[in-house]
Amino acid sequence: MTDPTELTCSGNLSFEFLAGDRTPLTLPIHLDTGRRQFPFHVLVNNSGANSRAETALSIFWVLDGESILIRRDEPHRLRMLRGGPKPVSIWCHFRAELFHSVDFLDFFELPEKFTGDAARAIRESCEALLDVHTAHPLQELLHRQSAGLLLLEAITRDATPRRDAAERLDDLARLAPAIEFMERHLSAPPSLAEIAARAHLSESRFTVLFKRAMHCPPGSWLRRLRLARAHELLSRPGMTPTAVAAELGFYDVFHFSHQFKRQFGITPTGFLRGRHRSPAF
Repeated sequence: MTDPTELTCSGNLSFEFLAGDRTPLTLPIHLDTGRRQFPFHVLVNNSGANSRAETALSIFWVLDGESILIRRDEPHRLRMLRGGPKPVSIWCHFRAELFHSVDFLDFFELPEKFTGDAARAIRESCEALLDVHTAHPLQELLHRQSAGLLLLEAITRDATPRRDAAERLDDLARLAPAIEFMERHLSAPPSLAEIAARAHLSESRFTVLFKRAMHCPPGSWLRRLRLARAHELLSRPGMTPTAVAAELGFYDVFHFSHQFKRQFGITPTGFLRGRHRSPAF
């Protein structure tokens, strides 16, 4: 099996911890997250609890001691239905990216859920990530990066890199200046000609390489990136749909609301309401 570190030699791998906790589950358990979709990964480890997972492709049980990884942008629903005497959900939300925006885990074939030794290793790595507490914010940042990379190693330890992984990495290295340029201009998206010029490519050649590397056209990717940023801004206290729409350069709040619902299946206003009611995991 190819070493995951070898696959990242031509790009920069970053880990971003967004949220996580050990959440005690009150008996009788019957928690339901509802249908949701996030621009980050959701990792849940069951301890003394069983859950039912629904994704776009399947419905399956995640038993006590097992782990599930819901991939970024994947519609899903989690239901905690029953468990032991002291059930706990050990969870975290995170991003793992190459070139600051390309999903690292998209380069691997991963199982529907993790069991046995793999689940134990993932749970231990997740708990190590949650246990990072230091006296200084810079030290905490460093420790979270270190713990996060260990978590990625546990997740991909038995995974198979996808067949096109090496080719995609080569393409991404060529496209990196253009990708970074797009990221810096989310509020005023540049033209295709301006983007392609950053990679010293013609528009047609840039589009071909971009589709091969990102599995979507440049315009679609830039739209998803803007909406992921909008999701992040809406998660901050005090932010409103109107303010987010203005900051990211959408025509108006109605256009923004339509695009957000198309991507995440819920309006920005609905997202703000549900954020305060949904189970933490």
